[in-house]
Amino acid sequence: MVASTLGTSVAGPFVAACVLLVVSGAGKVARPAAPRVAVRAAGLPWAGAVVATFGIVEVAAGVSGAILGGAAAVFVAGCYLALAAFAYRLLRHAPSTPCACLGASRAVVTPTHVVLDLAAAAGALVAATSGSPWTQFSGHWIGALTFTALIGCCVQLAALALDSLPALAAATKEGSA
Repeated sequence: MVASTLGTSVAGPFVAACVLLVVSGAGKVARPAAPRVAVRAAGLPWAGAVVATFGIVEVAAGVSGAILGGAAAVFVAGCYLALAAFAYRLLRHAPSTPCACLGASRAVVTPTHVVLDLAAAAGALVAATSGSPWTQFSGHWIGALTFTALIGCCVQLAALALDSLPALAAATKEGSA
């Protein structure tokens, strides 16, 4: 019972991480050129079709995790662990290369990427202890609508942290120099 309650308590951040995974994967499928550059810059040999394939895996993991929860959350955690490892590798090998984690973004990888990916993986593992994140709203449509709106806010904040925060930090650094 404790594990199920704990899994339910992270339902919001987990579903937000799933939606962000879908956005990220769709960006890689729709615009694979920028992510391929990032993969090559990280020193990985398989930048070709692997980028789009991983994008499809991200979409599948995000959709199944958000709808089913439970064991599908382990799939989501695996994707985020792979993304954290990639972000860390890119940060070490080519920190000025845009990561293209959300598609064709010009944002460079930062430690924030690694931390968000690891936090999403941890949340997904906790969410794996319960079922679908939507079962708690059975018969409570106002709660489900509120939950959905808050998920949208979380996704937007995470996307801003990944996409806009690096440029803001660079501009602030240049302005103070």
